[in-house]
Parts: sequence; structure tokens; C-alpha cells
Amino acid sequence: MKKKLLALLLVLVMVLGATVALLADTGNESGGVDAIGYIDFYDLTIVDVFCDETGLNMELINNPEMLESFLYTQERMRLQEPAILAYNMIMREFIRISDYGMEIIYPDDYAGAFIDENNNLVVQLTSLDRSSVGFYNSLVKYSDVVSFVEVEFSLNELHEFGRMFADMLIENGLQVTSDGIDVINNIYDISLYYADEASISFIKSFNLMSRALPIPITIGLGSPMNMLLQGGTAIGTSTRPMAASIGATGIGPRGNVLVTTGHITGIYIGMQITFHGMPIGHVAAFRRGHLHGGNPGSTQGDWAIVSLNDMGISLMTRRMRTGQELRPFPNDRLLALGTTVSGTGFRTLFWSGEIAHRNRRTLMRDGVYVDGLHWVRSRTIPDFGDSGGTVFYGSGPWLEGVISAYVGPYFWEYFIAYSPIIGFGHQLWELR
Repeated sequence: MKKKLLALLLVLVMVLGATVALLADTGNESGGVDAIGYIDFYDLTIVDVFCDETGLNMELINNPEMLESFLYTQERMRLQEPAILAYNMIMREFIRISDYGMEIIYPDDYAGAFIDENNNLVVQLTSLDRSSVGFYNSLVKYSDVVSFVEVEFSLNELHEFGRMFADMLIENGLQVTSDGIDVINNIYDISLYYADEASISFIKSFNLMSRALPIPITIGLGSPMNMLLQGGTAIGTSTRPMAASIGATGIGPRGNVLVTTGHITGIYIGMQITFHGMPIGHVAAFRRGHLHGGNPGSTQGDWAIVSLNDMGISLMTRRMRTGQELRPFPNDRLLALGTTVSGTGFRTLFWSGEIAHRNRRTLMRDGVYVDGLHWVRSRTIPDFGDSGGTVFYGSGPWLEGVISAYVGPYFWEYFIAYSPIIGFGHQLWELR
């Protein structure tokens, strides 16, 4: 009801404004007002972005579950402010500024701090004698939100012993994916790569040993976090940091590489490719119609092979944005029409459809003809930047190719065009 009243009011105001303008121009004549058409209030989406009463996005207001979570979080953050201020008053005592920058030097009795479920600051010390507690209380103005607990090891002790232990594991060939102090549990926590048999075997032996000889270290399984060249994540150039998506990484005669689309703007052999602003490699070969480089032979499609540098190699993975792990693809498998395939890019997390056409020559908007593309009739249309993302199929799932473009409307239907893996020489590399 409120929207309808606002819509009517908006139309009346606009009509009145136009009437006043006409009267100013033509005296008392009012002709021409009827020529102003009705303006649909619901088309003016900018009016609907925020709620006038709260300033919140309407997407939040119209989603009760999301709004409840949002308001709860806002209140929790408000209640934690005194504890955060108290924590910073303590930390200021440990900070040292020098010509080399800022350094934090912890006292030998300090074992870290955290905010508990009651929004209070819990300070951990290796001794709760009166002088120690008195010293930390003297640093804060909000002692009513600060409590103290006694633990066995200080941060300095955990860091020195734990880091030495983790370094020893690395030197012996185990892949440590993360390590650091678990403050709340007063231990040093280490994660080893979950897919490494040597890591799994070591953890079993370590757990047996730690029961007999308790030490402040726990070891579990994990994977490299966040900064991975997952299929579907964004890559770019120095001028366009989010130009395209990753298809997959692999290794072959060209060394460690990733595959993406060949129509990155201004592509050339040797062009630097970046990931989160970091150089990870350079274009080694590409093909797009008659545009090609790096001796791609007679292969067709729209693809590019990027040779990875040391940074890129360290970030390789078979994982995709969907969380799935690609398996090494069968060398002799071709997909029939009607086969369901899926895909992921950095803008579109997941799409799917059925192969409707194989090996179509396709005219791109810039006038380039690309041969050998497969078309997928899809219910989801990818966005700009999804190009190069992973196209996969089956329960493997197995890599099928990289997305090149979407086509439509084509006889009132939309299609996703992709370059099949067999089109750019799958014999050149294997998934890693």
C-alpha cells in the first residue's frame, strides 16, 4: 500500500511540475499536459534500493532469515567493543616502533587473549600471581570486561618450539599447509596436506607418540587455503586484474601450466598473467580462429596455455570453485549430443546444460571466426569474466574444456560455447 501511494504521489508531482513549466512558457495555457505518459514506479529501481526508515538494503529487509542474522551480528559487534578496546590497550604495551617498522614483543608470561561468548576479554597468563594480574589490569580502563586464566605455555614458548617442529617437517619433505598458535587451546597447531600419503602416515605415528609423551602440538590434515589456482577463479593482466577465469592447472612438455581462454584482450606470447595482483606466469601458446601463437599446430578453438612461474606452481590444484576436485581425464572420451556438462567461472559459481551442437564455427562480435566450438543449451547464462572457466562432466568430474562465450538469443534460445579439451591438444599436459 505504501508503494502504491508513493507511486501515485510521484506521478502527481511530475505532472504538476510539467504543468507549472507549461504555464510559465505559455501563460495560462495548459495544453500538452496529457502528452505526459504514466511512469511505472516499479521501474524506478533506484527508489527501491534502500529503506527510508533504516537505510538498509531492501534485499536484507525482504529476507527475514538474512535480516535476523544481520541484526544479531550487528548487536554482537556492538557488545564486543569494550573488550576490543581493552585488548588494544594491552597490545599497545607490547608494540615497539623502529627503523624497520612495527614489532610486537610479548612478555614471557603472556599466552594470548580472546573474546568469549559473553563478549568479555579473557587474558591467558602462565602465572596468576598478584603482581602479574595487577600489571595487566593497570593497562586497561575496562577491567569489568577483562578476566584472567592460567595456562601452561606462553606465546613465546609455543612459537619457538612449534615453528622449529614445523620447519623440521618441511625439511623432511612433508607439505605443511598451515601452522600457528591455537591461543584458546594453548597449543601449536600444524596442518599437513590431506592428499599426501606420507602426511597421513606421519600423523598416525605422531598421535601414538603424543599419547605417551604429551607435547603442546597437534597435527591434522588440511589444504592450501584461499590462494589457489582453482578452476573458475579469476586471473588477469597488469591492466585488467580480473580479465578471465582459470580452466585447470596441469603439467606436461611445457612444464607446469594452466589453461584459460585465448581472447584475453591484447594477448601475445610472453604476456604476463596475474592472480590477485601477483605475477604467476606468462602466455606460452594461444589460439582463437586465425589468431594464434606459440606453435599451437592445427588445433582449433579459443584457448590459451599459461606457463607458470614458481609462485604459480606453488598454487596449483585440481580443485574448482565448486569445491569439487577434477580427475585426470580419459584420453579417448568424446561427449555425445545431449550429454550434461557443468561449468564454473569467477562470476558464475555454477551453471549446467546439455551439449546441443558439436564443432560449430562461430562468428565472434569482433569479427573473428572460431572453429571447433561445442554449444551447450543452458538454463544459466555466464557473465563477462567467466571466459576460460572450467567446463566439466561426469561423476569424475572430468575436464571437458574451457568456456569461450555465450551465444544468444539464437532462435530464442541461449547457448554457452566452449573449447573442448581435445581441441587444444590434451596430449600436451596432464591434470595436477
